[in-house]
Amino acid sequence: MPRESPVKSSSDPTRKSSMCADSVTQAGHKRNLSNGTSGDSPVRRSKRQKSSANLKEPSSPETSETETEQVIIAPKKEAGSATALVDTPKKRGSAKKANTAPIIKSETTEDTKTVSNIAGGKPESVAKTEEADTDIKKEAKATPNKPQKKGKKATKEKDTETMPLAPRSQGLRMFVGAHVSAAKGVFNSIHNSVQIGGNALALFLKSQRKWDNPALLDDHRDQFRQLCAEHKYDAAKHILPHGSYLVNLAQNDKAKAKQAYDSFLDDLRRCEALGITLYNFHPGSSNQTPLPDALSRLASTLSQAISDTTTVVPVLETMCGHGSTIGGSLTEFRDLLALIPKEHHSRIGICIDTCHSFAAGYDLASPAGFKSFLTEFDELIGLHHLRALHLNDSKAPRASKRDLHANIGTGFLGLRAFHNVMNESRFEGLPMILETPIDRPHGQPASAADDGADGEDGSESDSAKTKKKKPAKKTPKRPAGATPPTVADPGVWAREIKLLESLIGMDPDGEEFRALEARLAEEGREVREKHQDQFERKLEAEEKKKAKASGKAQKSLMDMMKKGATEDEKKT
Repeated sequence: MPRESPVKSSSDPTRKSSMCADSVTQAGHKRNLSNGTSGDSPVRRSKRQKSSANLKEPSSPETSETETEQVIIAPKKEAGSATALVDTPKKRGSAKKANTAPIIKSETTEDTKTVSNIAGGKPESVAKTEEADTDIKKEAKATPNKPQKKGKKATKEKDTETMPLAPRSQGLRMFVGAHVSAAKGVFNSIHNSVQIGGNALALFLKSQRKWDNPALLDDHRDQFRQLCAEHKYDAAKHILPHGSYLVNLAQNDKAKAKQAYDSFLDDLRRCEALGITLYNFHPGSSNQTPLPDALSRLASTLSQAISDTTTVVPVLETMCGHGSTIGGSLTEFRDLLALIPKEHHSRIGICIDTCHSFAAGYDLASPAGFKSFLTEFDELIGLHHLRALHLNDSKAPRASKRDLHANIGTGFLGLRAFHNVMNESRFEGLPMILETPIDRPHGQPASAADDGADGEDGSESDSAKTKKKKPAKKTPKRPAGATPPTVADPGVWAREIKLLESLIGMDPDGEEFRALEARLAEEGREVREKHQDQFERKLEAEEKKKAKASGKAQKSLMDMMKKGATEDEKKT
């Protein structure tokens, strides 16, 4: 059936009526009007407010504000044709649903065509709009989005993060570094070590505070190896991962012991995948069991781990001797080695933590005490087992049994202890790892490799002047007693690495060393006094406790003797 041509709107009412009548006749319908008019009567027109702004064509100046709408009977719709803008009128009174015909709205303007094609076509204005939208989408698709330009501030911050805080020293006999972050991938530890100018480094291979961890990704492994080669880090000698704090290989509980061993073995295998030879960990705790039994369990577990791996060397760390922890005394390492088969001894190492051993009671501060400590170490364990060092000063006094790390030269060990370490030829080639605190109050200027000391002529250095020019930002007020917020400042490690390296060959009796020693000691004076007072009060409390216990024992003994004498008198 051929389509009918669209009906054109006109301002001539006679023409409109005839056109409508023709369309009604052709469709074979009659219009039932409520006022009784016949189908031959002209079509009524009503004035209505325009219902849709989307269908409005540009009107001529002659068009009135209230435009005329024409009601036209829609013809039969062909199969597959689409009806555009067809409204079905609501029920009115007694009008029957069968006699209600759909209506098509059209606006009567002089220069526009009908909005709808009677055969079911789309409105012309809608079609044009859709074509325009399609063109815009095509243009947007063809033109890729240009990357937004980064602001100068963001670029500057990124450059500041990636720029080294201090250059790495070349050709030194001592390899000093720090325990750096490996967040978002072990390979990031290399970047972080380069940033602080370290020639050695330590890291956590996975989260040290939970048991379940994802496996090491091949991509992370490859990037780690590539960066080691690129930045000339010998992973077999100068990288010392640290074990999880949860692992206790001397554990008595079988289920917990298996959990600890699985985590430990997983770390050892990660080391071998990364090309790392040394793996540092804490010996553990005997808990409520006798020390010999705990050492036996530890020796058995280490022997099994060595059998289950090929190249990695477990390195046990010296401890402060607090409570039931293993490793405070060098004799405990001697006893442990005696329980391990000799064929495994070449793969057992020891790491001296200066803070821990000092807190356990060993004198590392004076040259004579340091020499005596190394002699005892060699006699009991053997210096060939020494594979690494942790360099930390101590906030607590000697023999305090407290693990409180302090920055180099500010604690009870003092700068002289680290002069002893950095000039000990038997430590050459070993990784020396800083674990000193780097948190600083929020708003305080960050540290740099240059510690701001005075110049040779007594004038202030450039960094010291800069610090004076830029005062610290004021932090918001906090409740009384609240801990002030802190931020990590890796610049502390950069400065301490350079400080330790500068001690190599320095005269300990010279003015340079003495001035440096005095300045650092003054920085930590208040903290040392605080912990010295705590330590002395603790000793007093322990003495009173012992005296009280001794008094009770003597009293009970005297009571027993008196009671026995009284009974003897009664018998006689």
